[in-house]
Order: sequence, then C-alpha cells, then structure tokens
Amino acid sequence: MKRFFGEPATRWASLRNRLHVYVLPNSELRSALSARQAVLEGVEYCSVQPEPYLHATVQQFATSAEEVSREEVEAFTERLALLAEETEPFSIELGAPVVDDFALGVRGALSPAWTSLVDGVREAAAATINQGRAMPPGPFGPHVTLGYGLADGSGEQLQRESDLLATEPLPALKVASLHFLAVHQDAEAGTFTWDATVPFELGTSRNGAAL
Repeated sequence: MKRFFGEPATRWASLRNRLHVYVLPNSELRSALSARQAVLEGVEYCSVQPEPYLHATVQQFATSAEEVSREEVEAFTERLALLAEETEPFSIELGAPVVDDFALGVRGALSPAWTSLVDGVREAAAATINQGRAMPPGPFGPHVTLGYGLADGSGEQLQRESDLLATEPLPALKVASLHFLAVHQDAEAGTFTWDATVPFELGTSRNGAAL
C-alpha cells in the first residue's frame, strides 16, 4: 500500500468544499462496514474513514462551492432532480474488502444502472457546475473505501487480516438516493468529510433545494 494523498484525485486547489455527488450507505451497511474497519485499528499506514462519512463516489467535480455561481448550482440541481426522478432505485452486491495500491475498500460489479447514473451526473455537471473545466475521471466502479493509504505498508498483511473478518457477506449497497455535497479533505488524517448534503431520492419528484 502507498500514500493516496498526493495522487491526482486528491490535488485540490482548496481542501474544503470540493463538489461531489455520492451514494451513501444505509445504516445496515454502514454498521457492517464499520465492523470490517476493525482491521485498521493500530495500522499506521492506512487511515480509517469515519463511519458517518462512508460513501460511494458517483462523480467528483473540478470545482469547489466557492467557484460556482448560484445560477450554475441551481441549474445542476434541477438536472440532478430530473435524473433522480427518471432513475429507479437499484442495489449493488458487494464483495469482501480488498486492498489495492492506495486503499482498503469494498467493490461492486459495474452494471448498466450504475453506468447510466454516472453518465447522467457527468452530463448534468458538464453543462453547469463543471462547464469550461476538464471533468475529473469517473470512479472505476461502485466502491466504498474503508481507509486510505497514508504511507508505504504491507498490503498483503492487511489483506490477510481483513480476510479473517470476512465471515459473512456484506449487505448490498442500496442506490436509493443521490447526495450533492461539498467535501473537505484532511490529507494528514486521511479522511473525507462534509457538513451537509442535498439529497435526491431516486424514482420520485420530491427533491430538495440547492446547497
């Protein structure tokens, strides 16, 4: 495992209020993921993402909340509300935690529903809050990160210890809503947090106001 902070996805001009759209795990999945995070206790080379802030990234944008106008945000949220209304909720089965070069996390398989959701969010942002800027790459697939690499360390050892905790399958990631939020990065602690979200429930027109 290597340090994640300093990689392109983390090179933000400001470490506060970077705009994202996330799917947030429900309480059942958060609890199960938190139990799997026990393997990270005392591991100096990997952070522990706080349980309330566990998330599946749909898309990161190239702007912070301070860099976009109210009109751009309102236009984006209108498009996001329409996308949510037209998208039926779906679920993604998750595998056991996996260590990669930069993190410990759980992954789900790509599906047409997930791909369509990511594409719709990217298209909405390209015409509004991300207009005139290069769009950051989309996620490699649906995933929830349990901890991020802080320094060089043994991924193999961490994987072996994680596998010992994987006695039961994890609950599915239920994609029932989207959350538009402004994310804060703490590069030293190795965490991502936020102050508030704007939720958009899938399959319904009852969606909220802009940030």
